[in-house]
Amino acid sequence: MAYHARRRIAMILAWTKDDTEESYLANEERQAAVERNFIAIGEAIKDLARAKDLAAIDPSGPWRQPARFRDFLAHQYEEGVSHPDVWRTIRDDLPMLDASLERLEPLVGGPWSDAS
Repeated sequence: MAYHARRRIAMILAWTKDDTEESYLANEERQAAVERNFIAIGEAIKDLARAKDLAAIDPSGPWRQPARFRDFLAHQYEEGVSHPDVWRTIRDDLPMLDASLERLEPLVGGPWSDAS
């Protein structure tokens, strides 16, 4: 599960690496793809949290925020999503989440274990 979340993070970062905030906000197709992947990341982390006590394994990890962000994106209509906030999440929060998942992955299983 950690592997799947990290794979989705890598996709988002690759898709947006050449973007500015303005180019991201002008590209509705990219926004939709990114938001769909944020939903998948949050779901993977929720699944992992059901299987493992993430806070006990890595208390410094941001384990609740991705799940809450997933719920928000999954249940909001287009008008409720702040695309500038999503952009800031990509730039400010995704690298930290990826680093936390990278630390966590050996403790919960890598990409080929049942735990991932």
